[in-house]
Amino acid sequence: MSKKTATCGKRRFRTTPVDRAVRIGLSLVLLTTLLTLLLPVFSAPGVGEPDFLPYWAAARLLGTGDNPYDASSLRDLEHEIRPDRGQYRGEAFASWNPPWLLLFLLPLGLLPFDLAVRIWFLCQVALIVAASALAWRMLARRSGSAGILLAVAVGLGSGQSVFALLAGQVSGLLLIGLVLGAWWLHAGKDRLAGAALLFTTIKPHVTYFALVLLTVWVIRHRRWQVFLGLAAAAALSMAALWAILPGWMSAYFRLMGAYQSIFFRYSSATVGSLAHALWRTDIFRFAGLLLLPLAFCLLRVADAHGWLTAMNVALLISVPTALYGFAFDQMVLLPAVLQMLAWLWDGEIPLRAAWLIGGGLIIVYIAFFAMLVLPTWHALNLFACIPLAWAGLYALAWKQRSGTVEVYAGPRREDTV
Repeated sequence: MSKKTATCGKRRFRTTPVDRAVRIGLSLVLLTTLLTLLLPVFSAPGVGEPDFLPYWAAARLLGTGDNPYDASSLRDLEHEIRPDRGQYRGEAFASWNPPWLLLFLLPLGLLPFDLAVRIWFLCQVALIVAASALAWRMLARRSGSAGILLAVAVGLGSGQSVFALLAGQVSGLLLIGLVLGAWWLHAGKDRLAGAALLFTTIKPHVTYFALVLLTVWVIRHRRWQVFLGLAAAAALSMAALWAILPGWMSAYFRLMGAYQSIFFRYSSATVGSLAHALWRTDIFRFAGLLLLPLAFCLLRVADAHGWLTAMNVALLISVPTALYGFAFDQMVLLPAVLQMLAWLWDGEIPLRAAWLIGGGLIIVYIAFFAMLVLPTWHALNLFACIPLAWAGLYALAWKQRSGTVEVYAGPRREDTV
């Protein structure tokens, strides 16, 4: 069945010119309002600096031939750039992500910090826009211009995106890596998919379940080129790092050893961290390990409904059960939110349930922004409730549309080779 002739039950999708004009008009108004709000944020002092400063400092040291994992060098550079933010109780903030992140950020590290932070803000906006638009094209049956504008507005307007932009985080790289990986897997471009999925390893504690599912899926279907693309991208990155800094590996592992307790030092937006705040136990931090066998169950979802749907389900499991993670890392759940929105947009959910699910999405969006300004000591832990709420809405939406419409899974490898 082609995408254009998909039907919902016995009803064929039809839109009038007036309907299309209203949809486009409303989407344009929403997107324009959002961009108008973002412009003053872009020019405000301090925006995008808190978390980007450690990334920039490490990339700067790498670009100048110094050790990007040396605590004293990081502390001195961060203190030089922002004396009021570069230190915390005498410690330097470091980047403990896999080293290929610094290679990607190296061009920004060669620029002055004030310029680099603005460029990174715009790059993050571009990544969110691209990922939202591409995900919508895969998820929505009526993926016209109005729908794409709406998807972009929802992506940029999410609290997770706003938080990541304000903090100068790198979560947008995870998002674009996941979406591009799904796109190229469906198109049969396995090597490109593998290379794109390297971005998802920047924060493997957030995407761990999706990576496990990918591994099992690739082995089952013998799509070895995915592994080849991922390994080639990683090998090229490491080779470039060795050319720039021959001792990077030992320096990185020394840093990781110094930060081995980082997982339990900060309050984070996970079920395990919330349980620790409530009951002073760390046992729930490892709950994700018990869920890994579910990866085999999700293989049927990937085969029947497409990789992006299976990925969304996997991320709805991995994000709240991660060892640690923060509110801006929940940005990787945007494709799941857009999938629910696409089901509503295409009329695949009964009207009463559609109002419930749509209202629930709005409430969760508002709740996230409310939590951003909560003065309570456990506010960071409460962010763990957001992916749980999304998972509940996703399950309800899935149940309501189950059996009412044939699912378009996108182009598959066998259709393109």
